[in-house]
Amino acid sequence: MIGFLAVAVVIAGVFIAALLFLRGKRGPEGVSGQVIKHFSFSSTEQLDAWDEKLLAHNNTAYNVTEHAGRQCVKAEGVDSASALYYRQRLSWKKHPFVSWDWKAGQFPERKKKESLKKKGEFDFVAQVYVLFYSRFFLSTKAIQYVWTEVIPAGTVSPSPYTNNVRLIVLQSGPSEEWKHEERDIEEDYSRLFGESLKKDVVAVSFMTDSDSTETKAVAYYTNIKIGYLDKGEKKPAPGKELKKEKPWYLKIPVKEFLRKIFKPERKEKPSDT
Repeated sequence: MIGFLAVAVVIAGVFIAALLFLRGKRGPEGVSGQVIKHFSFSSTEQLDAWDEKLLAHNNTAYNVTEHAGRQCVKAEGVDSASALYYRQRLSWKKHPFVSWDWKAGQFPERKKKESLKKKGEFDFVAQVYVLFYSRFFLSTKAIQYVWTEVIPAGTVSPSPYTNNVRLIVLQSGPSEEWKHEERDIEEDYSRLFGESLKKDVVAVSFMTDSDSTETKAVAYYTNIKIGYLDKGEKKPAPGKELKKEKPWYLKIPVKEFLRKIFKPERKEKPSDT
């Protein structure tokens, strides 16, 4: 009897271990997939893996902290704009995803109506970007996920700075709770640009800014995951082969592109023209 119980315990242990292993391979919450990178920001070392790009006279302060029961990055901007970005190539053929948790703390104060279409007061409490590979710098595209103050969730728009960036509002208004986002990058790209995704992801970025309004903005970010959804790799149609892309070698000028897609006109204050 004792021998039977011992075998049962071993089998149960193996089963539980297998479940935990499979759980670790899952993508966004409740979605099967492969996580390539996961940032819980439980330590400053994870934050150090992200590069920063200054986009105004002052940097937004990004620091690891604990807020509302979560380890996270607190982004505090005072008349500032700088973005954190992480280089990671994800193949478009494998259905890339990005997911994260965020929370709005303090919205930038405005004198004019909040807008996605005008350069004036183009500040947002929280933003997440996905950047795509391009052989030519001016053709580089990006998706900008935004948390607004009054613009309704679901609103989409081209950026007032370049048509190569498309914005989509995911959250709107104040909230005392953490919000979780799961984005199928392929679906979002197709919806926003009106074409199939055939470009690799090359970087993910997040930013809180308040330089255009010259005020203060605060937001919190954590649990950032990037990887592949479990949809199966795309295959070429019979008789056709997919074009081989040139090697990556980290040649895309990410810093320069960040300046272009965020706020390239910094010497003069933006206007609503």
